Amino acid sequence: MIYAILVLAVLALLAVVFFFVRKRDLQREKLRIKQEMAKANQFPNEKWIPLICEYLSDTKPVILKLRGNSMRPFLESDRDHGFLLLPKGLKKGDVVLAEIADKHFVLHRIDSITVNGQKIKGLCDNPEADVTLRGDGNPVGTESCKLKNVRAICVKVRKNNKIYDLKTSKRWKIYSWWWTHTLFMRRYQLALYKLLWRHELPNRWKH
Repeated sequence: MIYAILVLAVLALLAVVFFFVRKRDLQREKLRIKQEMAKANQFPNEKWIPLICEYLSDTKPVILKLRGNSMRPFLESDRDHGFLLLPKGLKKGDVVLAEIADKHFVLHRIDSITVNGQKIKGLCDNPEADVTLRGDGNPVGTESCKLKNVRAICVKVRKNNKIYDLKTSKRWKIYSWWWTHTLFMRRYQLALYKLLWRHELPNRWKH
């Protein structure tokens, strides 16, 4: 009887030891994964985005975490994600991933497409067409590249854990119409948004 109790006690002790060892290993694994994710977030775009472009297709989107404030106010850095596909034909208003210089990529809206100085209103697939880009968060200044340097088109975005289809979302269409037709007010709208989004106004009122 005593031997049976001792055996049970030893087994119970081993179970407790195994539980705490396993718990420690899981915590270490979680910490390792967290550190790896932090390293991934710090991976430079000039190395990361070309790798993403290699996996692009015209059917299955690649999800890209957005960085930078050039697509404010609708899209925020390190919070929202873009769903990217290979472009087949592009038009004014499309949000695209473009290489405007060697390994310098931007996710901006197409401001215009021109061929031989003539603006194209509909879809364009001429690789030598000139594309002018403008970030929604840029009150002034544009970028330019050839259509062949547009690597992907953004077809959907994940914003605050909600997915918006840029072709069908009414919210996106209303926002896009307003934002592209009030360029003269963009500087002031962005300034107001910055104050409200960062909660700078309440902080100033406290002082």
